Amino acid sequence: IEAGCPQCRAVSKIPARLKLMASFPSSNFAKVDWSRSRISYMLDVMLERHPMSYMCLLAMGCVALTLIGGIIFNKNRYSTFNQKLEDSFWDAWACVCASSMHLKETTRAERAIGLMLAMCGILVYTLLMGTINAQFKSHMDRLREGAHSQVYEDGHIVICGANNHLVTVLKQINKRQAHHWRSGAARSRKQTVLLLSERPRAYTDQLVMSVKDQPHLNILTRSGSLSSTLSFLRVGADKARTVCFLSNKDDTYEADAEVVLSVLALRPLLQGFKGNVIAEVSKASSANLLMSLSGTRVQTVQNLSAKLFVQCSRQPGLRDVYRQVLSYGKHVINLYKYPGLSGLHYQQVRRGFPEAIICGILREGKLDFHPHEDLVVRSSDKFLVIAPKGTQKEAPHSLVKIAERYRKTLNTIDKILCDLAFLVSSINLQHEVSLQAAEKVLARKERIVILGWRPDVCDMVLEYDDYVGPGSELVILAEASLEERQLVMDRRFSRPLRNITLTHKIGSPMSRTDLKLAITNIAPEFGNEDTPPLSICVIADGKWHVGGTPKADKQSAFALLLAEALCREYKIKVTSLVAEFVDKKLGKQVVQSHPSLNYICTHELSGLVTTQVSENSDLNAVWTELLNSWGNEIYVQDIGLYATTNEAPSFNELVERAVLREEVAIGYRRGNKVVINPKSKEIPLRFKPGDALVVIAEDQYGVS
Repeated sequence: IEAGCPQCRAVSKIPARLKLMASFPSSNFAKVDWSRSRISYMLDVMLERHPMSYMCLLAMGCVALTLIGGIIFNKNRYSTFNQKLEDSFWDAWACVCASSMHLKETTRAERAIGLMLAMCGILVYTLLMGTINAQFKSHMDRLREGAHSQVYEDGHIVICGANNHLVTVLKQINKRQAHHWRSGAARSRKQTVLLLSERPRAYTDQLVMSVKDQPHLNILTRSGSLSSTLSFLRVGADKARTVCFLSNKDDTYEADAEVVLSVLALRPLLQGFKGNVIAEVSKASSANLLMSLSGTRVQTVQNLSAKLFVQCSRQPGLRDVYRQVLSYGKHVINLYKYPGLSGLHYQQVRRGFPEAIICGILREGKLDFHPHEDLVVRSSDKFLVIAPKGTQKEAPHSLVKIAERYRKTLNTIDKILCDLAFLVSSINLQHEVSLQAAEKVLARKERIVILGWRPDVCDMVLEYDDYVGPGSELVILAEASLEERQLVMDRRFSRPLRNITLTHKIGSPMSRTDLKLAITNIAPEFGNEDTPPLSICVIADGKWHVGGTPKADKQSAFALLLAEALCREYKIKVTSLVAEFVDKKLGKQVVQSHPSLNYICTHELSGLVTTQVSENSDLNAVWTELLNSWGNEIYVQDIGLYATTNEAPSFNELVERAVLREEVAIGYRRGNKVVINPKSKEIPLRFKPGDALVVIAEDQYGVS
């Protein structure tokens, strides 16, 4: 190559070496900073993604110890004993597995090696056992939570959700199972109840801790999504005798939405389902929606807390009446058919049960508490019978004999008169508006003070508006702001108030100053007998529940006692001083020390209603009417309306006098004792002023 040629000179030039910094990609381990924190992070990530990798690391460590120990043993023993490598590995493995093997070594070096291997073996064994225990415990916790276990039961009860009246429902199921077991109707001594909730299992266990030892209940708890069909399939809902949905949200809209989604998730399993499905809802619109989505398979029970509180706060002693007629094992409302009594008049049937009380009839889906006395009974009629559960399933033999003679003489004219009599007895349903208007004229003006605030206070205000007369006043004292209250009322008031003037006051129900101003503003006339009656009601404020149910009950008790002290100090006459409690024991303690006070456990009463409906869905219509202002209700009427002071009438005589007022007498109250369905109805009864007769009537004031 000639140096003079420019092309050759260009080719002959050797390019200089470029000083480039070569580096691995970021994904290559050569660039990884092998620090302790980075290694620890990588181990955490590996263990989080693959929990069983911890076992693999321990196994690898154990193998590494065996290999290292075997090589060291072989180097020390090969020149002396000419030991094979595999024998050295076996000796090292023996030292790792059994810590006592290093004691057999003779030389100093072998003893040191054996001691090191034994200590490392103990460490590996400890870590291995700890890992196995942790994995086993984690797996058992997952099984106990119910996320993966299949329930193999038949005829059990599934309760979905958890709220404050869950304990009451479980106690009633226990009493029912005990009765069925004693009578021979139950196949087993214990009834299996499965609690399915989205809340942590620890919460449900704590809620039902007081009923875990019930002798006739086998309570199982599971956690799972209530909007997933798979959750209901795993708990065997398709084979259950009853599936009950409890409202477990404070917000009524959220609670109803959750119940609707849960029922939709259960719907694919309802094909061929022979049990009952009960759902608690807050609104009538939600109940109608459930019925349209699921058909007649689902029975809805509306939230009755507000209705129960208003009724019991206005009538002292009504709380005890509800406990009697709703508690299993006492005298409750039953629905029975008596085909053998067809042809008799209703009056004959009503008077023909000496050990029970007939308080109405259910015909063709229509409920009538006051049928015409001459109504001829049909074989398809169902009677409302107040008696202990399991009794009075058969009509008295003497009454059946009378019915047989009547059927022989029954002709076409009697059948026509029968239909006309039932039509006349149902005329009240056709003129519901006019009857309500007449009641409003007779209703008296009242003054009410509500201490505390939560969203369902709006429902209570509407209930009070249905009972009190025009010109009544209602004051709400709570710490909640006016904006918060107005926002809730705008959403929940379905109609304007007709009879109540509502006043809001901001203050603490536990503040003497705030409480004094609220009471004295609505009751300024001290000692005036002509002023409208005053009622003071304490409810568990929404903020009080933040610290749990015990805290809310304690603050309710304090506010109630403070209100009583202020009324006594300023000589304000109060017709009713009542507070809402969850803990019934605390309520009893307060009432025992202060007899003028009263308490209501609305959650307990709501649970009793749900239990009754879950056993017999036909009772849903009965209790829906009894607990609403538009229909018949249970009243505790003054005994002076039925008997004079010098009289000693029997209960049967009082029953007939109540019939003249278009009422059904079901019991009486003497002193503080309530008696429903007295055993002997012919014994003369002596009453004192303040005693009362318990009746079912459409109007509290009756017909004079």
